[in-house]
Amino acid sequence: MVALIIAWRTTGTQWSGIYPADVDTVRRTGSIRRHWPLPVPPAVPIGADVWLLVAHGGPAMQGIAGHGVVTGVSPESSEDTRPGIEVDFDILLQHGDQVPLSLLESTVPGFPAPSAASGSVDDRQAAALRSLWAEFIVPDHGAVHPVPGVLPPHLTRRVIVDRTEHDDDLRRTALAHRGSACHACGLDMEQAYGEHGRDLVALHHTTPLAHLTDRYEADPTTDLVPLCPNCHVVAHSRWPLAYSVEDLRAMLRNGGHLRGAIMTDEQLAAEAAAERLLRTDGTDGTPGT
Repeated sequence: MVALIIAWRTTGTQWSGIYPADVDTVRRTGSIRRHWPLPVPPAVPIGADVWLLVAHGGPAMQGIAGHGVVTGVSPESSEDTRPGIEVDFDILLQHGDQVPLSLLESTVPGFPAPSAASGSVDDRQAAALRSLWAEFIVPDHGAVHPVPGVLPPHLTRRVIVDRTEHDDDLRRTALAHRGSACHACGLDMEQAYGEHGRDLVALHHTTPLAHLTDRYEADPTTDLVPLCPNCHVVAHSRWPLAYSVEDLRAMLRNGGHLRGAIMTDEQLAAEAAAERLLRTDGTDGTPGT
């Protein structure tokens, strides 16, 4: 699938919102939809990658500043919109943080010139661009999902998550107040895995759904509880009412056993064969063999 490069002259009217505010919106909510005017909308499929190229200013200011996907095409003008495409931007960089144009030109063969209004890149160019993006963008602390733009569109799927559990500001406050150990099983990720596990503790949103109105604002000191990833998955395995921390503790107290089963002759033979393969001397470990 081809990808589309859209050139943005920051002094113009192409960006319909306030860019710094939109950067923060994407950081908090995960995406923002914008109409991008193009005189002749390109023939790109819904779901295709879109790369935002800052084409204004000196070489130091030019470069890729964002990624999104095509969600719609407007081939003709209407009362509300000009011809163009609808884009869901899922990552936007602040001015000055973009992938430099010089690096793009030296890494991506045939990268479109900034003077072009827009342009498409083929699969080979798109792959090179994704690889460069993956090296350049630093994921958030504790992020376990791929950064938007690093995988081909056909290998991705959008997942709905509780935004409160992924807000960096709320996270810092909650962990400072409650500590980083799991409140269900007691696992301290940093103690168990070192610095690599420090940022991987999850935050569980405990507020009942009935209280989540349009005016609701989470209190990180009361509404968010640290859980290890295992306990967090179990907590959300029930819907719409997630398991509470007390429920998880009860499960752990009552657990600790495995359901047994009698192995068949075929299973025993397969186990013995596997053991022989693992032994360098070719024996099955039993006397007389």
